[in-house]
Formats: sequence, structure tokens, C-alpha cells
Amino acid sequence: MKFNEVLEKMKELHEKKDRDYSGGKEFGNFYESEKIGIPAWKGAFIRLQDKYSRACNLIKGQIPAVRNEKLEDTLFDLAVYSVIVYALYKKEVVESSGGKQLRLEFVERQ
Repeated sequence: MKFNEVLEKMKELHEKKDRDYSGGKEFGNFYESEKIGIPAWKGAFIRLQDKYSRACNLIKGQIPAVRNEKLEDTLFDLAVYSVIVYALYKKEVVESSGGKQLRLEFVERQ
């Protein structure tokens, strides 16, 4: 499958899931995390981490409890979630701050 074909398939999957979950507002389900004080882009990133964990378990050969989700499905979800996190981050952090990127500082653990 060619790269652009994969992107088109991802777009179609996202549009279907967005219709099912969003309540009519683009990324609507991701804004639910704001009800408990978590910005939508961070909430989406947490969901991305869940998909990453699932992919790791599938790659290790763990038999999933939800048997109808294959590694391919999880990889698509990871890619789509990455785009969602990016879009929400750009909207909530960059655009709302006048174009300033969030500066993340990392502290070395001892």
C-alpha cells in the first residue's frame, strides 16, 4: 500500500469514528477531559499512550481480550491519535498563545 493510500484510509477511519464519538463537534470526545481539568490535547495524548501499550502487547504476542482488534488497527489508531494530539495542541496552545510554542523542560531523574 502506498503512503498516500494509507493516509486516505486513515482519514476515512477518523471521519467515521469522529461521527460516532464526537457528538457533532470535531474532536468533541477529546474535550471531555477538560471537565476534570485536563486540556484536550493532553487527554488525547494519554489515549495515545494506551494505544502504544496495546501495540507493544500485541507485538510481544500477548493474546488480546478484545480479539477483533489487530495490530494493524492499533497502528492506525496510533497514527490518527498523533494527528489529533497535534491538531489540538496547535489549536489550544499555539494559536491561543499568539503563536508561541509550549516550552517543555525536562528534569533529569536521579
